[in-house]
Amino acid sequence: HKLPYSLWIPYCTGWSLARILSTGLKTPTTVASPAKHFESALSQMVDFLYVAQQEWTGAQAFSAVDLFLAPFIRRDALSYERVKQRLQSMIYQLNVPARLGMQTPFTNITLFLDTSEKVLDGDAVVAGVRVGSLGDYVGEAMVVDRALFELYLEGDALGQPFTFPIPTLMLTRNFDWRGRRWGELTDLIFQALARRGTAYLLNGYASNVEALYAMCCRLTIDVSKLSLKLAPELEAARATRVSGSWALPDGTGSIGVVTINLPRLAALSKGEWGKLEELLLEKLELARQVLLAWRRRYERIMLAGLTPITRTYLGHLHNHFNTFGLIGLPEAAANFMRDPKLWFEGSRRGMREAVEIEKRIVELVRRYSEECEAEDGYLYNVEEIPGESTGYRLASLDAEMFREEYERGEILIPSDGVAPFYSNSIVPYYADVPVYQRALWEGLVQREFTGGVMMHLFLEEQPDPSALRSLVRRIAENTGVVYFSITPTISVCRRCGWSAVGTHWQCPRCGSEADVWSRIVGYYRPVKSWNQGKRAEFKLRAVYRRAALAS
Repeated sequence: HKLPYSLWIPYCTGWSLARILSTGLKTPTTVASPAKHFESALSQMVDFLYVAQQEWTGAQAFSAVDLFLAPFIRRDALSYERVKQRLQSMIYQLNVPARLGMQTPFTNITLFLDTSEKVLDGDAVVAGVRVGSLGDYVGEAMVVDRALFELYLEGDALGQPFTFPIPTLMLTRNFDWRGRRWGELTDLIFQALARRGTAYLLNGYASNVEALYAMCCRLTIDVSKLSLKLAPELEAARATRVSGSWALPDGTGSIGVVTINLPRLAALSKGEWGKLEELLLEKLELARQVLLAWRRRYERIMLAGLTPITRTYLGHLHNHFNTFGLIGLPEAAANFMRDPKLWFEGSRRGMREAVEIEKRIVELVRRYSEECEAEDGYLYNVEEIPGESTGYRLASLDAEMFREEYERGEILIPSDGVAPFYSNSIVPYYADVPVYQRALWEGLVQREFTGGVMMHLFLEEQPDPSALRSLVRRIAENTGVVYFSITPTISVCRRCGWSAVGTHWQCPRCGSEADVWSRIVGYYRPVKSWNQGKRAEFKLRAVYRRAALAS
Protein backbone atom coordinates (compact mmCIF):
# COMPACT_ATOMS: atom_id res chain seq x y z
CA HIS A 1 0.00 0.00 0.00
CA LYS A 2 1.18 3.51 -0.70
CA LEU A 3 -0.12 7.01 -0.20
CA PRO A 4 -0.71 9.07 -3.37
CA TYR A 5 2.54 10.30 -4.93
CA SER A 6 4.63 8.42 -2.35
CA LEU A 7 6.55 6.69 -5.10
CA TRP A 8 8.24 10.08 -5.49
CA ILE A 9 8.15 11.78 -2.08
CA PRO A 10 8.69 10.39 1.43
CA TYR A 11 6.28 9.83 4.29
CA CYS A 12 6.41 12.03 7.43
CA THR A 13 8.78 14.36 9.22
CA GLY A 14 9.26 16.67 12.14
CA TRP A 15 10.63 20.15 11.59
CA SER A 16 12.64 22.39 13.89
CA LEU A 17 10.51 25.42 14.65
CA ALA A 18 13.62 26.99 16.17
CA ARG A 19 15.35 26.79 12.80
CA ILE A 20 12.48 28.50 11.00
CA LEU A 21 12.30 31.24 13.63
CA SER A 22 16.07 31.70 13.42
CA THR A 23 16.49 31.77 9.63
CA GLY A 24 13.09 32.82 8.31
CA LEU A 25 10.95 31.22 5.61
CA LYS A 26 12.92 30.44 2.47
CA THR A 27 10.95 29.15 -0.49
CA PRO A 28 12.07 28.85 -4.13
CA THR A 29 10.12 32.03 -4.98
CA THR A 30 9.91 34.16 -1.83
CA VAL A 31 12.23 34.67 1.12
CA ALA A 32 11.02 36.08 4.45
CA SER A 33 13.26 37.32 7.26
CA PRO A 34 12.94 35.75 10.72
CA ALA A 35 9.62 36.64 12.34
CA LYS A 36 9.64 39.68 14.63
CA HIS A 37 6.04 39.45 15.85
CA PHE A 38 3.56 36.83 17.04
CA GLU A 39 1.35 37.16 13.98
CA SER A 40 4.34 36.83 11.64
CA ALA A 41 5.57 33.73 13.46
CA LEU A 42 2.17 32.06 13.10
CA SER A 43 1.97 33.06 9.44
CA GLN A 44 5.39 31.57 8.69
CA MET A 45 4.42 28.36 10.53
CA VAL A 46 1.27 27.93 8.47
CA ASP A 47 2.95 28.82 5.19
CA PHE A 48 5.83 26.46 5.93
CA LEU A 49 3.48 23.55 6.67
CA TYR A 50 1.55 24.08 3.43
CA VAL A 51 4.71 24.30 1.34
CA ALA A 52 6.43 21.37 3.07
CA GLN A 53 3.31 19.23 2.70
CA GLN A 54 3.88 19.25 -1.06
CA GLU A 55 7.14 17.36 -0.48
CA TRP A 56 5.86 14.76 2.02
CA THR A 57 2.83 12.49 1.81
CA GLY A 58 2.15 12.19 5.54
CA ALA A 59 2.30 14.21 8.71
CA GLN A 60 4.27 17.39 9.36
CA ALA A 61 5.13 18.01 13.02
CA PHE A 62 6.35 20.90 15.15
CA SER A 63 7.53 20.40 18.72
CA ALA A 64 7.19 22.73 21.73
CA VAL A 65 4.97 25.13 19.79
CA ASP A 66 3.68 26.75 22.98
CA LEU A 67 7.17 27.53 24.25
CA PHE A 68 8.56 28.81 20.95
CA LEU A 69 5.62 31.19 20.46
CA ALA A 70 5.73 32.47 24.02
CA PRO A 71 8.54 35.06 23.61
CA PHE A 72 6.60 36.82 20.84
CA ILE A 73 3.66 37.35 23.20
CA ARG A 74 5.90 39.12 25.69
CA ARG A 75 7.68 41.13 22.99
CA ASP A 76 4.37 42.30 21.47
CA ALA A 77 2.70 42.80 24.89
CA LEU A 78 -0.38 40.98 23.60
CA SER A 79 -3.61 40.60 25.53
CA TYR A 80 -5.13 37.16 25.96
CA GLU A 81 -7.93 38.03 23.52
CA ARG A 82 -5.43 38.97 20.79
CA VAL A 83 -3.47 35.76 21.30
CA LYS A 84 -6.59 33.63 21.12
CA GLN A 85 -7.89 35.38 18.01
CA ARG A 86 -4.63 34.86 16.13
CA LEU A 87 -4.38 31.21 17.19
CA GLN A 88 -7.97 30.76 16.04
CA SER A 89 -6.97 32.06 12.63
CA MET A 90 -4.07 29.58 12.52
CA ILE A 91 -6.34 26.63 13.35
CA TYR A 92 -8.88 27.58 10.69
CA GLN A 93 -6.13 28.02 8.11
CA LEU A 94 -4.71 24.56 8.86
CA ASN A 95 -8.16 23.01 8.36
CA VAL A 96 -8.75 24.51 4.92
CA PRO A 97 -8.70 21.75 2.23
CA ALA A 98 -6.12 23.55 0.09
CA ARG A 99 -3.82 20.59 -0.44
CA LEU A 100 -3.92 18.56 -3.65
CA GLY A 101 -7.06 16.41 -3.74
CA MET A 102 -9.06 18.86 -1.58
CA GLN A 103 -7.26 17.71 1.55
CA THR A 104 -5.88 19.59 4.51
CA PRO A 105 -2.24 19.19 5.54
CA PHE A 106 -1.80 16.46 8.17
CA THR A 107 -0.29 18.48 11.01
CA ASN A 108 0.77 17.64 14.55
CA ILE A 109 1.96 20.00 17.28
CA THR A 110 3.49 19.01 20.59
CA LEU A 111 2.75 21.12 23.67
CA PHE A 112 5.26 20.88 26.49
CA LEU A 113 4.11 23.49 29.01
CA ASP A 114 6.78 23.08 31.73
CA THR A 115 6.91 19.27 31.72
CA SER A 116 10.45 18.82 30.38
CA GLU A 117 13.47 20.52 31.91
CA LYS A 118 15.57 19.63 28.88
CA VAL A 119 13.23 21.49 26.55
CA LEU A 120 13.02 24.48 28.90
CA ASP A 121 16.80 24.88 28.60
CA GLY A 122 16.50 25.45 24.83
CA ASP A 123 16.99 28.84 23.19
CA ALA A 124 14.09 31.25 22.83
CA VAL A 125 14.27 33.15 19.53
CA VAL A 126 12.67 36.38 18.30
CA ALA A 127 13.69 38.10 15.04
CA GLY A 128 16.37 35.45 14.61
CA VAL A 129 18.10 36.43 17.85
CA ARG A 130 18.35 34.49 21.10
CA VAL A 131 16.25 36.17 23.82
CA GLY A 132 16.94 33.86 26.73
CA SER A 133 15.82 30.31 27.43
CA LEU A 134 12.41 28.83 26.69
CA GLY A 135 11.99 28.33 30.42
CA ASP A 136 11.97 32.10 30.86
CA TYR A 137 8.61 32.27 29.07
CA VAL A 138 6.54 29.54 30.74
CA GLY A 139 3.87 32.05 31.76
CA GLU A 140 3.32 33.13 28.16
CA ALA A 141 3.40 29.49 27.01
CA MET A 142 0.49 28.82 29.37
CA VAL A 143 -1.42 31.60 27.60
CA VAL A 144 -0.90 29.78 24.28
CA ASP A 145 -2.03 26.48 25.82
CA ARG A 146 -5.12 27.98 27.41
CA ALA A 147 -6.17 29.64 24.16
CA LEU A 148 -5.60 26.47 22.13
CA PHE A 149 -7.61 24.24 24.46
CA GLU A 150 -10.45 26.76 24.60
CA LEU A 151 -10.52 26.85 20.80
CA TYR A 152 -10.48 23.06 20.50
CA LEU A 153 -13.27 22.87 23.07
CA GLU A 154 -15.40 25.38 21.15
CA GLY A 155 -14.97 23.77 17.73
CA ASP A 156 -15.87 25.55 14.51
CA ALA A 157 -18.89 27.74 13.79
CA LEU A 158 -21.15 24.65 13.61
CA GLY A 159 -19.70 23.05 16.71
CA GLN A 160 -17.74 20.50 14.69
CA PRO A 161 -14.39 19.37 16.12
CA PHE A 162 -11.22 20.61 14.44
CA THR A 163 -9.35 17.83 12.66
CA PHE A 164 -5.93 19.51 12.65
CA PRO A 165 -3.44 20.34 14.00
CA ILE A 166 -3.49 17.37 16.38
CA PRO A 167 -1.92 18.42 19.69
CA THR A 168 0.16 16.01 21.76
CA LEU A 169 0.54 16.49 25.50
CA MET A 170 3.50 15.15 27.44
CA LEU A 171 2.53 13.24 30.59
CA THR A 172 5.73 13.42 32.63
CA ARG A 173 6.41 13.43 36.35
CA ASN A 174 6.24 17.23 36.11
CA PHE A 175 2.66 17.14 34.78
CA ASP A 176 0.55 19.31 37.09
CA TRP A 177 -2.30 16.89 37.82
CA ARG A 178 -3.71 18.99 40.68
CA GLY A 179 -3.36 22.41 39.06
CA ARG A 180 -1.00 23.77 41.69
CA ARG A 181 1.16 25.50 39.07
CA TRP A 182 -1.15 25.60 36.08
CA GLY A 183 -4.31 26.63 37.92
CA GLU A 184 -7.47 26.40 35.80
CA LEU A 185 -5.49 25.21 32.76
CA THR A 186 -5.33 21.69 34.22
CA ASP A 187 -9.14 21.60 34.50
CA LEU A 188 -9.48 23.01 30.98
CA ILE A 189 -7.27 20.26 29.53
CA PHE A 190 -9.48 17.51 30.92
CA GLN A 191 -12.67 19.33 29.98
CA ALA A 192 -11.40 19.41 26.39
CA LEU A 193 -10.44 15.72 26.53
CA ALA A 194 -13.85 14.76 27.93
CA ARG A 195 -15.86 16.83 25.45
CA ARG A 196 -13.68 16.79 22.33
CA GLY A 197 -10.93 14.18 22.76
CA THR A 198 -8.64 17.05 21.86
CA ALA A 199 -5.11 15.78 22.45
CA TYR A 200 -2.95 12.70 22.13
CA LEU A 201 -1.24 11.71 25.35
CA LEU A 202 2.43 10.70 25.24
CA ASN A 203 3.31 8.82 28.40
CA GLY A 204 6.60 9.84 29.97
CA TYR A 205 6.06 7.44 32.85
CA ALA A 206 6.26 4.43 30.51
CA SER A 207 9.01 5.78 28.26
CA ASN A 208 11.85 8.27 28.13
CA VAL A 209 9.86 11.26 27.00
CA GLU A 210 13.06 13.27 26.50
CA ALA A 211 13.91 10.92 23.61
CA LEU A 212 10.48 10.63 22.02
CA TYR A 213 9.21 12.82 19.24
CA ALA A 214 5.54 12.71 18.33
CA MET A 215 5.23 12.74 14.56
CA CYS A 216 1.68 12.11 13.47
CA CYS A 217 -1.37 10.06 14.31
CA ARG A 218 0.69 7.47 16.12
CA LEU A 219 4.30 7.59 14.98
CA THR A 220 6.71 8.35 17.80
CA ILE A 221 10.39 8.56 16.98
CA ASP A 222 13.03 7.54 19.50
CA VAL A 223 15.65 10.16 18.77
CA SER A 224 18.07 8.63 21.27
CA LYS A 225 18.91 6.12 18.53
CA LEU A 226 20.14 8.79 16.17
CA SER A 227 23.30 9.63 18.06
CA LEU A 228 24.14 5.94 18.34
CA LYS A 229 23.89 5.06 14.67
CA LEU A 230 25.18 7.93 12.58
CA ALA A 231 27.85 9.71 14.55
CA PRO A 232 29.80 11.13 11.54
CA GLU A 233 26.71 12.62 9.94
CA LEU A 234 25.52 14.01 13.25
CA GLU A 235 28.83 15.67 13.97
CA ALA A 236 28.59 17.43 10.61
CA ALA A 237 24.99 18.37 11.32
CA ARG A 238 25.85 19.78 14.74
CA ALA A 239 28.35 22.15 13.15
CA THR A 240 25.63 23.96 11.22
CA ARG A 241 22.40 23.24 13.05
CA VAL A 242 20.41 25.77 15.03
CA SER A 243 19.72 24.71 18.60
CA GLY A 244 16.11 23.69 18.99
CA SER A 245 13.89 21.86 21.38
CA TRP A 246 16.14 18.82 21.18
CA ALA A 247 19.90 18.62 21.55
CA LEU A 248 19.80 15.99 18.80
CA PRO A 249 18.97 16.51 15.11
CA ASP A 250 16.60 19.18 13.83
CA GLY A 251 14.48 16.80 11.79
CA THR A 252 13.63 13.16 11.94
CA GLY A 253 10.76 10.99 10.76
CA SER A 254 10.09 8.09 8.43
CA ILE A 255 10.91 7.86 4.73
CA GLY A 256 8.14 5.30 4.25
CA VAL A 257 6.33 2.26 5.60
CA VAL A 258 5.98 -1.23 4.17
CA THR A 259 3.24 -3.12 5.98
CA ILE A 260 3.21 -6.84 6.74
CA ASN A 261 -0.15 -8.64 6.55
CA LEU A 262 0.18 -10.59 9.80
CA PRO A 263 -3.24 -12.34 9.83
CA ARG A 264 -2.50 -13.95 6.46
CA LEU A 265 0.89 -15.24 7.60
CA ALA A 266 -0.60 -16.57 10.83
CA ALA A 267 -3.34 -18.39 8.92
CA LEU A 268 -0.79 -19.95 6.57
CA SER A 269 1.38 -21.07 9.50
CA LYS A 270 -1.46 -23.23 10.91
CA GLY A 271 -0.24 -22.74 14.45
CA GLU A 272 3.42 -23.66 13.84
CA TRP A 273 5.78 -20.97 15.17
CA GLY A 274 8.67 -22.08 12.99
CA LYS A 275 6.53 -21.70 9.88
CA LEU A 276 5.24 -18.29 10.98
CA GLU A 277 8.78 -17.09 11.63
CA GLU A 278 9.94 -18.32 8.22
CA LEU A 279 7.09 -16.57 6.41
CA LEU A 280 7.52 -13.37 8.40
CA LEU A 281 11.26 -13.11 7.82
CA GLU A 282 10.74 -13.72 4.11
CA LYS A 283 8.27 -10.81 3.88
CA LEU A 284 10.46 -8.58 6.03
CA GLU A 285 13.41 -9.08 3.71
CA LEU A 286 11.23 -8.10 0.76
CA ALA A 287 10.01 -5.04 2.68
CA ARG A 288 13.62 -4.13 3.46
CA GLN A 289 14.55 -4.10 -0.22
CA VAL A 290 11.55 -1.91 -1.04
CA LEU A 291 12.48 0.56 1.70
CA LEU A 292 16.08 0.75 0.49
CA ALA A 293 14.91 1.39 -3.08
CA TRP A 294 12.57 4.15 -1.90
CA ARG A 295 15.33 5.76 0.13
CA ARG A 296 17.68 5.85 -2.85
CA ARG A 297 15.00 7.44 -5.00
CA TYR A 298 14.02 10.07 -2.40
CA GLU A 299 17.65 11.04 -1.87
CA ARG A 300 18.23 11.43 -5.62
CA ILE A 301 15.11 13.57 -5.94
CA MET A 302 16.13 15.77 -3.01
CA LEU A 303 19.70 16.25 -4.25
CA ALA A 304 18.35 17.16 -7.69
CA GLY A 305 16.53 20.07 -6.07
CA LEU A 306 13.02 18.75 -6.67
CA THR A 307 12.13 18.99 -2.96
CA PRO A 308 13.65 22.39 -2.15
CA ILE A 309 12.14 22.86 1.32
CA THR A 310 13.45 19.49 2.44
CA ARG A 311 16.86 20.22 1.00
CA THR A 312 17.02 23.64 2.69
CA TYR A 313 15.67 22.75 6.13
CA LEU A 314 16.89 19.15 6.43
CA GLY A 315 19.61 18.69 3.83
CA HIS A 316 19.68 14.89 4.13
CA LEU A 317 17.57 11.93 5.21
CA HIS A 318 20.15 10.29 7.48
CA ASN A 319 17.94 10.81 10.53
CA HIS A 320 14.81 9.34 8.93
CA PHE A 321 13.81 5.75 9.53
CA ASN A 322 12.95 2.90 7.21
CA THR A 323 9.74 1.64 8.80
CA PHE A 324 8.31 -1.87 9.00
CA GLY A 325 4.56 -1.60 9.52
CA LEU A 326 2.42 -4.21 11.26
CA ILE A 327 -1.33 -4.62 11.00
CA GLY A 328 -3.85 -7.13 12.31
CA LEU A 329 -1.95 -8.27 15.39
CA PRO A 330 -5.03 -9.51 17.31
CA GLU A 331 -6.40 -11.32 14.26
CA ALA A 332 -2.97 -12.86 13.66
CA ALA A 333 -2.84 -14.14 17.24
CA ALA A 334 -6.33 -15.63 16.96
CA ASN A 335 -5.50 -17.29 13.63
CA PHE A 336 -2.23 -18.65 15.00
CA MET A 337 -4.12 -20.08 17.99
CA ARG A 338 -6.76 -21.39 15.56
CA ASP A 339 -9.45 -19.75 17.67
CA PRO A 340 -11.38 -17.31 15.44
CA LYS A 341 -13.92 -16.54 18.20
CA LEU A 342 -11.22 -15.66 20.71
CA TRP A 343 -11.86 -11.92 20.97
CA PHE A 344 -15.65 -12.36 20.97
CA GLU A 345 -16.21 -15.38 23.21
CA GLY A 346 -12.77 -16.28 24.55
CA SER A 347 -11.61 -16.40 28.14
CA ARG A 348 -9.37 -13.83 29.80
CA ARG A 349 -6.69 -16.50 29.91
CA GLY A 350 -6.97 -17.06 26.15
CA MET A 351 -6.82 -13.34 25.44
CA ARG A 352 -3.75 -12.98 27.63
CA GLU A 353 -2.10 -15.82 25.69
CA ALA A 354 -2.91 -13.99 22.45
CA VAL A 355 -1.29 -10.81 23.77
CA GLU A 356 1.87 -12.79 24.56
CA ILE A 357 1.90 -14.14 20.99
CA GLU A 358 1.56 -10.59 19.67
CA LYS A 359 4.47 -9.52 21.84
CA ARG A 360 6.57 -12.38 20.50
CA ILE A 361 5.78 -11.37 16.91
CA VAL A 362 6.74 -7.73 17.50
CA GLU A 363 9.96 -8.79 19.25
CA LEU A 364 10.90 -10.85 16.20
CA VAL A 365 10.33 -7.92 13.84
CA ARG A 366 12.20 -5.54 16.14
CA ARG A 367 15.24 -7.84 16.29
CA TYR A 368 15.24 -8.12 12.51
CA SER A 369 15.06 -4.32 12.18
CA GLU A 370 18.13 -4.02 14.42
CA GLU A 371 20.00 -6.46 12.19
CA CYS A 372 19.06 -4.35 9.17
CA GLU A 373 20.45 -1.24 10.86
CA ALA A 374 23.77 -2.93 11.52
CA GLU A 375 24.07 -4.25 7.97
CA ASP A 376 22.64 -1.33 5.96
CA GLY A 377 23.81 1.67 8.00
CA TYR A 378 20.33 3.20 8.04
CA LEU A 379 17.84 3.61 10.85
CA TYR A 380 14.94 1.14 11.00
CA ASN A 381 11.91 1.02 13.26
CA VAL A 382 8.68 -0.92 13.74
CA GLU A 383 5.29 0.76 13.72
CA GLU A 384 1.77 -0.38 14.50
CA ILE A 385 0.29 1.38 11.49
CA PRO A 386 -3.00 3.31 11.49
CA GLY A 387 -4.21 1.26 8.51
CA GLU A 388 -6.97 3.66 7.48
CA SER A 389 -7.48 1.92 4.14
CA THR A 390 -4.86 -0.84 4.38
CA GLY A 391 -6.80 -2.77 7.02
CA TYR A 392 -9.85 -2.86 4.75
CA ARG A 393 -7.90 -3.69 1.59
CA LEU A 394 -5.84 -6.53 3.05
CA ALA A 395 -8.83 -8.04 4.85
CA SER A 396 -10.82 -7.96 1.60
CA LEU A 397 -8.01 -9.74 -0.24
CA ASP A 398 -7.77 -12.37 2.49
CA ALA A 399 -11.53 -12.92 2.56
CA GLU A 400 -11.20 -13.92 -1.09
CA MET A 401 -7.96 -15.88 -0.65
CA PHE A 402 -9.33 -17.90 2.29
CA ARG A 403 -12.94 -17.90 1.13
CA GLU A 404 -13.76 -21.47 2.17
CA GLU A 405 -12.14 -21.19 5.61
CA TYR A 406 -13.73 -17.75 6.09
CA GLU A 407 -17.21 -18.99 5.23
CA ARG A 408 -16.80 -21.96 7.57
CA GLY A 409 -15.72 -19.64 10.38
CA GLU A 410 -12.27 -21.20 10.65
CA ILE A 411 -10.33 -17.95 10.25
CA LEU A 412 -10.78 -14.54 11.87
CA ILE A 413 -11.45 -11.70 9.47
CA PRO A 414 -13.73 -9.28 11.36
CA SER A 415 -16.72 -7.92 9.46
CA ASP A 416 -20.07 -6.24 10.03
CA GLY A 417 -21.56 -8.49 7.35
CA VAL A 418 -20.81 -5.93 4.64
CA ALA A 419 -17.09 -5.16 4.77
CA PRO A 420 -14.11 -6.89 6.40
CA PHE A 421 -11.24 -5.15 8.17
CA TYR A 422 -8.13 -5.77 10.25
CA SER A 423 -7.28 -4.10 13.56
CA ASN A 424 -4.73 -1.35 14.12
CA SER A 425 -4.41 -2.13 17.82
CA ILE A 426 -3.14 -4.79 20.20
CA VAL A 427 -6.48 -5.50 21.85
CA PRO A 428 -9.10 -5.19 19.07
CA TYR A 429 -11.65 -2.45 19.51
CA TYR A 430 -14.47 -4.94 18.96
CA ALA A 431 -13.39 -6.88 22.08
CA ASP A 432 -15.50 -6.10 25.16
CA VAL A 433 -12.63 -5.59 27.59
CA PRO A 434 -12.67 -3.31 30.67
CA VAL A 435 -10.78 -0.04 30.26
CA TYR A 436 -7.95 -0.73 32.65
CA GLN A 437 -7.47 -4.33 31.48
CA ARG A 438 -7.21 -3.05 27.92
CA ALA A 439 -4.54 -0.58 29.00
CA LEU A 440 -2.55 -3.26 30.84
CA TRP A 441 -2.54 -5.60 27.82
CA GLU A 442 -1.79 -2.81 25.36
CA GLY A 443 1.12 -1.72 27.54
CA LEU A 444 2.67 -5.19 27.46
CA VAL A 445 3.16 -4.94 23.70
CA GLN A 446 3.37 -1.20 23.01
CA ARG A 447 6.83 -0.97 24.53
CA GLU A 448 8.16 -3.48 21.99
CA PHE A 449 7.45 -1.09 19.11
CA THR A 450 10.18 1.36 18.16
CA GLY A 451 8.20 3.42 15.69
CA GLY A 452 4.68 4.09 16.81
CA VAL A 453 1.62 2.77 18.60
CA MET A 454 -1.73 4.11 19.75
CA MET A 455 -4.47 3.03 22.12
CA HIS A 456 -7.82 4.76 21.67
CA LEU A 457 -10.43 4.71 24.42
CA PHE A 458 -13.73 5.19 22.58
CA LEU A 459 -16.41 6.86 24.73
CA GLU A 460 -20.16 6.88 24.15
CA GLU A 461 -20.86 9.33 26.96
CA GLN A 462 -19.10 12.47 28.13
CA PRO A 463 -17.14 11.57 31.26
CA ASP A 464 -16.75 13.71 34.34
CA PRO A 465 -13.46 15.59 33.79
CA SER A 466 -12.24 14.78 37.30
CA ALA A 467 -12.92 11.06 36.86
CA LEU A 468 -11.21 11.19 33.47
CA ARG A 469 -8.18 12.86 35.01
CA SER A 470 -7.92 10.05 37.57
CA LEU A 471 -8.15 7.41 34.84
CA VAL A 472 -5.53 9.08 32.64
CA ARG A 473 -3.17 9.37 35.59
CA ARG A 474 -3.73 5.74 36.57
CA ILE A 475 -2.95 4.58 33.03
CA ALA A 476 0.13 6.80 32.81
CA GLU A 477 1.61 5.79 36.15
CA ASN A 478 0.73 2.09 36.24
CA THR A 479 0.74 0.66 32.71
CA GLY A 480 3.22 0.40 29.86
CA VAL A 481 1.00 2.30 27.42
CA VAL A 482 3.20 4.75 25.51
CA TYR A 483 0.70 6.71 23.42
CA PHE A 484 -3.07 6.93 23.84
CA SER A 485 -6.13 9.04 23.22
CA ILE A 486 -9.49 9.73 24.80
CA THR A 487 -12.03 9.63 21.96
CA PRO A 488 -15.64 10.60 22.70
CA THR A 489 -18.05 10.14 19.81
CA ILE A 490 -19.43 13.56 18.83
CA SER A 491 -22.73 14.20 17.03
CA VAL A 492 -23.35 17.50 15.24
CA CYS A 493 -26.36 18.87 13.38
CA ARG A 494 -25.20 21.06 10.53
CA ARG A 495 -28.68 22.54 10.16
CA CYS A 496 -29.42 23.92 13.63
CA GLY A 497 -26.00 23.68 15.32
CA TRP A 498 -26.95 21.16 18.02
CA SER A 499 -24.08 18.97 19.22
CA ALA A 500 -23.47 16.41 21.96
CA VAL A 501 -21.25 13.52 22.97
CA GLY A 502 -22.74 10.21 21.86
CA THR A 503 -23.96 8.55 18.67
CA HIS A 504 -27.03 10.36 17.32
CA TRP A 505 -27.84 9.87 13.65
CA GLN A 506 -30.83 12.21 13.90
CA CYS A 507 -30.87 15.63 15.54
CA PRO A 508 -33.19 15.58 18.59
CA ARG A 509 -33.79 19.32 18.23
CA CYS A 510 -34.82 19.77 14.59
CA GLY A 511 -35.10 16.19 13.31
CA SER A 512 -32.48 16.61 10.58
CA GLU A 513 -29.78 14.07 9.82
CA ALA A 514 -26.86 14.51 12.20
CA ASP A 515 -23.18 13.93 11.48
CA VAL A 516 -21.45 11.48 13.80
CA TRP A 517 -17.75 12.21 14.32
CA SER A 518 -15.04 9.94 15.68
CA ARG A 519 -11.43 9.08 15.02
CA ILE A 520 -11.21 7.12 11.79
CA VAL A 521 -7.63 6.34 12.83
CA GLY A 522 -5.91 9.19 14.61
CA TYR A 523 -8.00 12.19 13.59
CA TYR A 524 -11.68 13.14 13.79
CA ARG A 525 -13.81 12.90 10.65
CA PRO A 526 -17.55 12.31 10.05
CA VAL A 527 -18.28 8.57 9.93
CA LYS A 528 -20.25 9.02 6.70
CA SER A 529 -17.00 9.97 4.92
CA TRP A 530 -15.13 6.81 6.01
CA ASN A 531 -14.40 3.85 3.77
CA GLN A 532 -16.56 0.74 4.14
CA GLY A 533 -14.02 -1.13 6.21
CA LYS A 534 -13.66 1.64 8.78
CA ARG A 535 -17.44 2.07 8.96
CA ALA A 536 -17.67 -1.65 9.72
CA GLU A 537 -15.09 -1.26 12.47
CA PHE A 538 -17.04 1.69 13.91
CA LYS A 539 -20.20 -0.43 14.13
CA LEU A 540 -18.38 -3.14 16.08
CA ARG A 541 -16.43 -0.87 18.44
CA ALA A 542 -16.85 -1.65 22.14
CA VAL A 543 -17.45 1.84 23.50
CA TYR A 544 -17.20 2.87 27.13
CA ARG A 545 -19.85 4.67 29.12
CA ARG A 546 -19.30 7.02 32.01
CA ALA A 547 -19.49 4.37 34.73
CA ALA A 548 -16.91 2.14 33.00
CA LEU A 549 -14.17 4.75 33.41
CA ALA A 550 -14.26 4.39 37.18
CA SER A 551 -13.81 0.60 37.09
